[in-house]
Amino acid sequence: MATQTPEITITVEAREGRGTGEAGRMRNQGRVPSVLYGGEKTPLAISVDEHAVHEILKGAAGENTIFLLKLKDTDEERLAMIKELQVDRISGKFIHIDFIRITRGHKLTVKMPVELVGDCVGVRHGGRIDFVSRELELEILPREMFDKFVLDITNLEVGEHMRVADLASQLPENAKFLEDENRVVVVIEVPRVVEEEVEEEVLEEETVISEAAEPEVIGKGKGEDEEESEGSE
Repeated sequence: MATQTPEITITVEAREGRGTGEAGRMRNQGRVPSVLYGGEKTPLAISVDEHAVHEILKGAAGENTIFLLKLKDTDEERLAMIKELQVDRISGKFIHIDFIRITRGHKLTVKMPVELVGDCVGVRHGGRIDFVSRELELEILPREMFDKFVLDITNLEVGEHMRVADLASQLPENAKFLEDENRVVVVIEVPRVVEEEVEEEVLEEETVISEAAEPEVIGKGKGEDEEESEGSE
């Protein structure tokens, strides 16, 4: 499991203007309003080139990529990573980005993606993969950061599952999960076709029982018409 080293440098600009109008102007120029937090320093309002952010996200670590953030026209630079990314659902454009300063020796709280690998035997037997937890939250040192968890599901049979605890061996020495270790990551479900057939059989049985249980209506004594007929005689 390779440890990340910052290979990307992003130059950002300090911003003074605030408000919706100023933010819109920045976006029209291809820049994203952002804020840099953490590191026991006050938050810094900045803007970043949208293309540079896309380059970060192309990497294997995605939003967990650690890079060198440099403030334009100054000697100030700091290791950082994306904390929160807001995207317009319609246009796909970045609306706002929160960056967090990285301090060596201080742990980070991050969400790490999980990748499933292997030709699952349960799927070959008709099962269906339910990928319950696609990312897991953990606490980790910056120098121990890695790209993702890899979970081999080759030997999973129908009805079997794997939990967070099954990934513990992939954690670096100083990292720990912030998830319940019994939380299910992936389960091989019973085929839907089989479930539907069972439901149909149950419904048919209930219908038969219902019809058999319906009592036959048998009149007691003479009917009203018969009584009237006898009375007229």
